[in-house]
Amino acid sequence: MGEKGLKWLEQLWQCFLSIVKILLQSKWRTRLPSSFSNPDELLILANGPSLNRTVEDSTDFIKGKTLLAVNFCVSSPMFERLRPELYLIADPLFWIVPEKRIQLFKTMAEKTTWDMNFFVPARALKNKEWQPLLAGNPHIKLYVYNTTPIEGFQGFCNWIFRKGWGVPRPHNVLIPSIAMGLRLPFKKIYLAGADHSWLPEITVTDDNVVLMHQKHFYDQNKSQAETVKQENLNSARLHIILYHMHVAFKSYFILEAYARWLGKEIINVTPGSYIDAFKRMKL
Repeated sequence: MGEKGLKWLEQLWQCFLSIVKILLQSKWRTRLPSSFSNPDELLILANGPSLNRTVEDSTDFIKGKTLLAVNFCVSSPMFERLRPELYLIADPLFWIVPEKRIQLFKTMAEKTTWDMNFFVPARALKNKEWQPLLAGNPHIKLYVYNTTPIEGFQGFCNWIFRKGWGVPRPHNVLIPSIAMGLRLPFKKIYLAGADHSWLPEITVTDDNVVLMHQKHFYDQNKSQAETVKQENLNSARLHIILYHMHVAFKSYFILEAYARWLGKEIINVTPGSYIDAFKRMKL
């Protein structure tokens, strides 16, 4: 059997495994919001350091678009300034590390004074500790989505993504954010703050400890190189970090193909972004 035949069998096996994971992990029905200030254009505000410059220099571009914020955007003054309609989190550490959980949900409950749709992974419903923190804010409408990792033939993946039963391997929050944007009515999805310029930020100490300086727009130059924590809270080794990067960048090509299948467009407006899957646009 040739290389093409082996690849076909591998993808077939991945489809089978994806179906098993859906049956075991996914919620069959997930609600979606139906009303947006601009149903045609979505701007995803990723956490990269370039987002500060984009917001300051491109106010006309941002104005009028539906905004989606992620992870710890709520800890920045930008959250109240831009008042995003959509907010999505994905990091499993929110359900594992109490400090992260309290920092996010308590701050969100205190700051959100406008109607906002908040997306959390379906797995988060198993943790009851964060839900009372939001219960007192009537402006926050909760939606769940499936983070089940889907692989296999592109056509099979497209169908599953549209059903909302899973996403490309969600090794960072931008992947499910794009997948969610493509499930909603938006025809154009813009990415800002999607720097992904991690490679030059990786170092290995003389004690073989891998450090990565993950810079975010809300850090205000207070961040520093740290170990990368896995779900078991152990520090990741270099081959694990590089593998997760590989999977993430590959996932963007899967999402690009999915967007074309839907007749939609993903446009990266992040200056200097390392993502090579999407159309670029300078602001």
